[in-house]
Amino acid sequence: MLQIAIIGVIAAVIAVLISSWNGGKNPSNPSHPSNPSNPSNPSHPSNPPKPSHPVPTASDTVISNPPLLQKNTKGKHELIVAYKLNKLYNPNTKLWDPVFLRGYLTKPSLFDKKKAYAEDILVGPQIRVKQGETLQINLNNQLPAESKETCPDKMDNVNELHCFSTTNIHTHGFWVSPQGNSDNVFLKFKPQEKFDYQFKMEPNHPAGTYWYHAHLHGSTAIQVSSGMAGALIVEGSRVPKVKNGKITETGDMDILWKDKAKNSYQNEKIVLFQQIQYKKCTELDDDKCIPGILEDYVGLANPGSWGAGLYYTSINGKVLGEMKVEQNQFNRWRMIHGGVRDTIGLMIKELPDSKKYTAEQTIKACSEYQTTDKKAEFDKLKSLTVNTIAQDGLTMNQVQTRTLSVFQPGYRHDAMVAFPTTNKYCIFDTKLNVDDQINAPLSTGQTTPQLAPGNPLNAQLIGWVNVNASKLKQQTAAQYLKDQAQKMGLSKEIQTQLSQHNLSAFTDHASLMTAEVDKLIENRPQQFSALSLSFGAGGIKFGFRHIKEDVSPPTIPPISFGDFFDGEGAVEGEYVRQLQIGKIDEWELTSDLAGHPFHIHVNPFQIVKILKTVDDKEIDVSDTAPDPNDNNLDDVQYRGLKGQFKDTIFVKQGYRVIVRSHYKKFEGDFVQHCHILDHEDQGMMETVRVCGGKFPCNSPLPTSSHH
Repeated sequence: MLQIAIIGVIAAVIAVLISSWNGGKNPSNPSHPSNPSNPSNPSHPSNPPKPSHPVPTASDTVISNPPLLQKNTKGKHELIVAYKLNKLYNPNTKLWDPVFLRGYLTKPSLFDKKKAYAEDILVGPQIRVKQGETLQINLNNQLPAESKETCPDKMDNVNELHCFSTTNIHTHGFWVSPQGNSDNVFLKFKPQEKFDYQFKMEPNHPAGTYWYHAHLHGSTAIQVSSGMAGALIVEGSRVPKVKNGKITETGDMDILWKDKAKNSYQNEKIVLFQQIQYKKCTELDDDKCIPGILEDYVGLANPGSWGAGLYYTSINGKVLGEMKVEQNQFNRWRMIHGGVRDTIGLMIKELPDSKKYTAEQTIKACSEYQTTDKKAEFDKLKSLTVNTIAQDGLTMNQVQTRTLSVFQPGYRHDAMVAFPTTNKYCIFDTKLNVDDQINAPLSTGQTTPQLAPGNPLNAQLIGWVNVNASKLKQQTAAQYLKDQAQKMGLSKEIQTQLSQHNLSAFTDHASLMTAEVDKLIENRPQQFSALSLSFGAGGIKFGFRHIKEDVSPPTIPPISFGDFFDGEGAVEGEYVRQLQIGKIDEWELTSDLAGHPFHIHVNPFQIVKILKTVDDKEIDVSDTAPDPNDNNLDDVQYRGLKGQFKDTIFVKQGYRVIVRSHYKKFEGDFVQHCHILDHEDQGMMETVRVCGGKFPCNSPLPTSSHH
């Protein structure tokens, strides 16, 4: 009953918000809505405080880097989980939608226990750590208590959505221990509980772009969909070493972006894409519908929910926000897909003759190119070239130039981006082929993408770029990298490599695609993992298959997380994938129905090949470099991935993704799962155990794996 009371309080807050922020009027300028004001206090809904922002400021519309979460006097980052009050611009209504959602506070001082919420931006703070340090995070769950109905002490079926205000943290992509108070997703913390996490970073941990998010089984999707995600940056300072003209030790690309005099990173943009879902009430809803909240996931856990809800991907908590840059200045864009419900096909298009456009004019002009009937005009717009230097936090062997960057949930791209003119630029989420997207239909027939009035979308506008004139000369990415290396005093060999887009002096992992590794694994059984769905009287069953079959469709049903299992690999009646510490394995990943992003914790994998069957023959679609001038979308997301290390990969139905992974150091239990997070919550997750050293392979299951 407590939850009902909480929802009632939220309803009072939202009611005040709707009337005070929008006033029932459409603003003339979508970047500057009229008269938003503060809500009432949830603890005292009849006594609302005075408005703190009666008129929107630049912070409401400008995309800036998320605030840095500072350490406290004890050297810890205090990360508070609480309800956050804010607003999201709704391009469909040209109004601001008030939202009241769970989130990470950008600084502890924002929280007031008497109010039981905080006014804060809808993105988590950035957290930074250096190689060799121990990252200490004090997680403080200040969400209200849950009822036994929504969060029972024991679940009959752990794969039901539940415990929406109980939480934990996953450091996505970190190469750290999965045990104890480190990256242990089997931990759980109820409302009003605190916990000290310690993530011990290895001195050779790859410097790069990672992210943190909630990861409690049963509530992961609803919390991440509320905005519980933030950038996690590992800073590196290693300088590559050269002897006799050859690289003997690799370094970190960070050194090319750091101002030595100021001891700070320059020209860095953190770009966190989020897909924040919240209740939108229509005339068909009854008077019990409360807009702006997310207190259940009913109707949202399906491929069409994002499009049907007419939601927009946000950037750092802003919808159709403005990003400010200097002309011809290369910036390092640290891009993170921190969403759940849509694939992003990022394209940046120059808007012709737009130098003097206002924000309103820019958004209106960019929006004209969104629908499929405008595709020819869209294609004629000049595309900005993006120079990708890392994926999933790991530096690539070669700079890859592209005009279309594909992000599946969990993906990260680091890219060098520069704008050569002072025209405005439109940031688009381009729609891909149906089977390349996570929201493809589960049954045959025509998919329904996000719709504009009367016309399907070709590309959705998600932001725009305002370029300030500068005296900097235009240069190529290769020249910029070479110049930076020269400033750092790096060797001529490295300068030459960089001038050729060669990044091998800065890569993080030795290749596993060598004759030596071939010999090491030739007698080891291949790991097989199929992301799988089955349909029965009880509805859809989400899970994994670990036994390979040569028939289609497979006859072996998937195993959901926590299912009873008594075959080979069983531990206490559950299937646990057991891997031997120190060994290298080759894996085959596949998907039985539709496409799913596969993610595994702790150890990254190297992509050996991605095989597609054409005319009864398999071809490797990862072995082709991306071509900025090629508009063919077939398998565009796989081009150039051969040899790349990643922690998340989209697995298309009928494809075979062959990868290799080395379990170098960390033992213990962790998980692999689908990064469509409601699939994970409903059972498409598997326990993985690295053992055989200090961690016995017959160890009991984690105590909270069953909640």
